[in-house]
Parts: sequence; C-alpha cells; structure tokens
Amino acid sequence: MSLNGHYQNAYVTHDLDRAVDLVGPSFGVGDFTMFDIEMTARTPEGEKLSQVRVGLGWAGRLQIELIQPVSGFIEPYLYALPADKSDAVPRLHHVAVRRESLDEMRREAATLGLPIAFESGGAGLDCIFLDARARLGHFFEMVCASPEGWEMVGWPSGQA
Repeated sequence: MSLNGHYQNAYVTHDLDRAVDLVGPSFGVGDFTMFDIEMTARTPEGEKLSQVRVGLGWAGRLQIELIQPVSGFIEPYLYALPADKSDAVPRLHHVAVRRESLDEMRREAATLGLPIAFESGGAGLDCIFLDARARLGHFFEMVCASPEGWEMVGWPSGQA
C-alpha cells in the first residue's frame, strides 16, 4: 500500500456544523464547502444507499473532510463515533490518496489483501474504501476524478 498521493484526512462526527466550528478556525482550515450527499455504495453484499453530510476544507495541501452519517448504509462510519450523540468532536475515519484511474485503484486494492468496504462514484469522482483498520486503525480511500471532479472538491489549482 502506498501513501503516496495522500491529500485528505477524514473525520466522522455526530454534528457537522459543530465539528466545522471546532476544526476550522483553530487549525487553519479555510472555509468549508458543505454537501448533502446521497450515494449508492457498491458493497460485497450488493448496492446500498447512503446519506451523509460532508464538509470539505483545505489547510495548505491537505484537505480535511468532516462526515456526518445521516441514514441508510452508514455502518462503515459508526465504529469511530462516540456513544454520546451530543459529542461533536470529530474522530479519524480514513485517509485518502489520489490515483489516476479506477483501473489503477482496483489493481492496487487487489494487491493489498484488505477487505473492500465499498466503492462509489458520481459527479466525476470514483472511490474505493478499504477496511485498513487491522493495519492502520482506520479506513483507507483511493480516489480518482476527472478535472471537473477535482475542481468540485476544491483541489488547489496548479497542484498535481
């Protein structure tokens, strides 16, 4: 597994708005772009719908993703959330690396021997989530995107 191309740390929270307030100002993360996402996750057991709220912000070359699971297939997010639903402190969920193609990601995933939690795609982005908790303590995401997809998530211009 290569962490080359690491560009994102992602955290889960019970309250996205409060998590943005906790993380943004004190850690130098720029304005967060907020999304309500309904996606189809392709799991080993079949397709499952998932709804999450997401905030994306940048601190230099590092993107911070904050995720609030809402409904549907949210099991991959739950392990990191505290039992106390009033606790909005974000918890590390995954790191993400940039890849050039879906084929490249599938080849790499096959060599790692880690369970695939799910794959998803849309709006010019494709991703594969691997369950790397046995090796890293969290999930590992590989992402490829069209230029429009990278632009949508705020990829800094001029950064490869």
